[in-house]
Amino acid sequence: MNAGGHLSPGLEAEIRSVAQAALTRQAARLRLDGVDVAVSVSPWGLPETGIHGYAPLDHLVQITLNPDNPHFAALWRTELPATVAHELHHARRWQGPGYGQTLLEALVSEGLAQLNERDERDGKPPPYARADVDLEALWARALPLLDRSDHNFEAWFYGSDAENLPRWSGYSLGDELVRRHLAQVGGDAAAHVHTAATAFRTAW
Repeated sequence: MNAGGHLSPGLEAEIRSVAQAALTRQAARLRLDGVDVAVSVSPWGLPETGIHGYAPLDHLVQITLNPDNPHFAALWRTELPATVAHELHHARRWQGPGYGQTLLEALVSEGLAQLNERDERDGKPPPYARADVDLEALWARALPLLDRSDHNFEAWFYGSDAENLPRWSGYSLGDELVRRHLAQVGGDAAAHVHTAATAFRTAW
């Protein structure tokens, strides 16, 4: 985690402790095993937090930390466990139906992972679940694309001026879609980690 010596010994020890505690909680919550979690220092990360996570495979999660980010010191004790919860949920879903390729599948996978984060956020939503966007209008726009894999993931989830999609639109839409479905059928993000995305379609 700190081979380059970019973290002070004290900060490294605290990060290890916080990360390990979150890993233990979430692995038990998700009944997850067989996943390597790599934490490293990197200049890349969300500008708002200095932390970024990625779960490209069912057995691998990568988390990067940027201690030079001006928000890192104040936020990492919340954002690191939340990122662990988010990415481990992705890894567990990879072990079932997979992340998916269509817009609907991506919305559900991200919505469930965000909901799982709330366990580490005292029930509060992550910032990317609250994009400045009209969700009703966004859902209407998404409808004809739900079963397509050529929906332009980067635009929907990271934003695009050319596509008139605010940053984090897809994250916010997925969060709302999943919350509506769970309000109707019950359960939580862990219980629905392997629920097919098609089950969520009629929740709106």
